[in-house]
Amino acid sequence: MMEAIVSLREPENWISEVSAKFPVEIRVIDRVPYAEKGVKDLVEISATSDVMEDVLKAVRANPLVADMDTTTTERGKVISAVTTTRCEICRILTDSDVFLISAQSKDGGKVEWTLILSEKQVLKEIFDDLKSKSVEAELIKLTKIDDKESLTERQDKITQVAFERGYFDYPKRISLRELARMFDVSPSTLSEILRKGQRKIVLDYFKKQRRSV
Repeated sequence: MMEAIVSLREPENWISEVSAKFPVEIRVIDRVPYAEKGVKDLVEISATSDVMEDVLKAVRANPLVADMDTTTTERGKVISAVTTTRCEICRILTDSDVFLISAQSKDGGKVEWTLILSEKQVLKEIFDDLKSKSVEAELIKLTKIDDKESLTERQDKITQVAFERGYFDYPKRISLRELARMFDVSPSTLSEILRKGQRKIVLDYFKKQRRSV
């Protein structure tokens, strides 16, 4: 199993367009397919108070954004579910045999994908698909994952409760803020714990797949 970090600029994508226009950080927490060509993203948006309203207006005004449901989690941070009617580059991931751990906006409108995959061939196919769509991408890092990586007992418990309460459902049955309140941590801290939890679940899945072959 490997973890890959890929940098690219996604054409016709609201994240690239908004992050190129405003001093903002956008992180995709989860992504699922929507209709034939779109996706639904759960994102965390971080920006200063003087630009946050303009950032959210720009997202809603994007012609590819069909729906947006937003809640403020803490000062300078917003969690939002954004439905995009068309994003061919996004669908490369949802239709591939990889797990998207996160997608993070970077300077200049670029986005960094953090992926978990079982073999290099899958990564090659993703780069071939990107090239066929005239998208330049760069492999920043490719790391073999240590099978000994594990969650702490507390992290494991939080991830389990999040699953049982419906945090991973779509739509979610419990919000990040509500979960954070339950465990007396900040939403940003909880988001990182859940990201590690998802990573561990993906690793366990790949281990079982290998044993069953």
